[in-house]
Amino acid sequence: MPRMFLGIPVPATAGLVAASESLAEVDLEASGMRLAPVSDHQWHLTWAFIGFVPDEEVNDLRAAVGGCVNELLEGGLDATLRATGVGCFGGPVWAGIEFRDESGRTALGDAREGALSSFGWSESRAWKPHLTLGRAKTARDSGVKFVKRRALKAELAEWMEANEGLQDDWLDAPELVLFESKLTPHGATHTAVERWPLA
Repeated sequence: MPRMFLGIPVPATAGLVAASESLAEVDLEASGMRLAPVSDHQWHLTWAFIGFVPDEEVNDLRAAVGGCVNELLEGGLDATLRATGVGCFGGPVWAGIEFRDESGRTALGDAREGALSSFGWSESRAWKPHLTLGRAKTARDSGVKFVKRRALKAELAEWMEANEGLQDDWLDAPELVLFESKLTPHGATHTAVERWPLA
């Protein structure tokens, strides 16, 4: 039974690579944390995390997503996007995402329930896409039990200030991709199952 999610891959542009490389140089050890970078070949916006899907339902999922994408395109979807700015949550450190037409982001976010609810997906929050560049975790033997957002933001303040002006070129031909995600001792690996152009 595959573990699956849907995402929009983002290419490793010079701006994102520079932000990622400078992030890797930030030392969080003094705060009892460590940073796990996300490889650039796995950079994506998560559209929806589905979880484990029975083998016999995978083709139904593919058909449902394909039909959803067709409806969006017929409705004039503009999914042109770019990376802009940086920030952090409790653990994820991210680059923000801007859509050229805000209605494109809204349409993509709103379309998820109709396409995916029959596969057990649900989400009450609005879709706020971002690109995870790395994840802060507690360091072994540090005595720190969980990542504190305030402490993380303080450690990343210089990096965030240096990269707040990040603004990539527009990605005008994005794709929505169904990925199978496998957990390994070295992190998750993602394999594309099917791709749908969003333009």
